[in-house]
Amino acid sequence: MKTLCFFLLISLPLCAQGVQREYITKGRKISYSLTVFDPPTKVTAENGPMNQDNPINCIRLFWFRLRNLNITDAAQLYTNPQREIEMRAKYKERVGDQTFRRMHADIFKDAEPFPYELVIGKTHALVSAKHSGSLLLFIDRDGTFWMDNTESEQQRSQEAKDLITLVNAYGDGQLRFR
Repeated sequence: MKTLCFFLLISLPLCAQGVQREYITKGRKISYSLTVFDPPTKVTAENGPMNQDNPINCIRLFWFRLRNLNITDAAQLYTNPQREIEMRAKYKERVGDQTFRRMHADIFKDAEPFPYELVIGKTHALVSAKHSGSLLLFIDRDGTFWMDNTESEQQRSQEAKDLITLVNAYGDGQLRFR
């Protein structure tokens, strides 16, 4: 039994759960919680549940629905589903049906690694390892996570703005998460 427990412990990604951090920018302090995934969490269709219990599972469910070209159901995971449906329709019109289908069919092909999750209040950000300074935003509403696609900067919560500031500082090399 001890061997089995040890194996389970070493087979899971190591993560420092919810380490509290602060960052000062323009004379203002941003307090946030940092989770480090080591190695970075790669989202695939097979490596975890597809639900809205946390941001990783939510993005997995979203990508699974996109891969199957179920745009309407995928959009239901957003805070503004209609906006997502309209954006996908415009993208499809711009790139053509064949490219649109191929792009979505390959969505899990190069699994996106996420090395960090940042949290301020009920707003979470998964930080991309592939695209420096980019993130996916989520809002926790009573334990259910929704992808945030707030349309304008003015409508975005201060928590989301602060997470974007942190990830931009990280992308510019002004902030380290390790």
